[in-house]
Amino acid sequence: MLLIGLVIGTLIHLYSTINKQKQLAAIKDDLISNITHEFKTPIATIFSALEGVTSFNETNDQEKTRRYLALSNHQLEKLNDMVEKMLETATIDQGKLTLNKEQVEVAEWTEAIVKRFQMIETRKQVDFESKVPSIVSTLDRFHIENALSNLIDNAIKYGGNQIIIRLLQTGESLVWEVEDNGGHIPAAQKHKVFDKLYRIPTGNQHDVKGFGIGLYYARTIAELHGGQLTLDVMNERTLFRLTL
Repeated sequence: MLLIGLVIGTLIHLYSTINKQKQLAAIKDDLISNITHEFKTPIATIFSALEGVTSFNETNDQEKTRRYLALSNHQLEKLNDMVEKMLETATIDQGKLTLNKEQVEVAEWTEAIVKRFQMIETRKQVDFESKVPSIVSTLDRFHIENALSNLIDNAIKYGGNQIIIRLLQTGESLVWEVEDNGGHIPAAQKHKVFDKLYRIPTGNQHDVKGFGIGLYYARTIAELHGGQLTLDVMNERTLFRLTL
């Protein structure tokens, strides 16, 4: 009976291991396919823009050239951002990430981040609310900005038409809230969205895909600062809260 029990236990463990390996293989294949798709789009756009400058601008129209070059530059910045995300995640996984903390005037700095998105995004309403008039905090400017940018970018890509970024102070803690009126994250998925490489199965809103590393990265950066990143899913509202 003991031998039979050991054999059955071994088979169950083997089945579980094989199943996990299949799931990892599926995630890897999905990630590679998604990365290839995401990289091909800006590369094709750059090729088209450069071809327009070299082959279809016989009159040497300076305005047309400027538009083509601006488009190429924007797509190169997009490619660079995607590569940076992958490298940052690899650095975190290897335990080699070192925070470079400095004093930052938080309200002014946060408003500058939001204004950048307001300039780029014209289809949706992006608002900033601050109840912190002036405060200096010690943080890693680069990584916290990337974490906030990931949250805002996700809200724009996958959320509703109204995005609100709030800066609050609760006791000794600073709190950034990124809220949208999309309500596209099912309550059952709220804890899984922070897992590395995880993407909501029905979450390809507006035909936009991601790598599944942005929220994992943002949460890790918050935790390295001694803080946390949480998600509240309400009726037609999605609220991410970054607390340091």
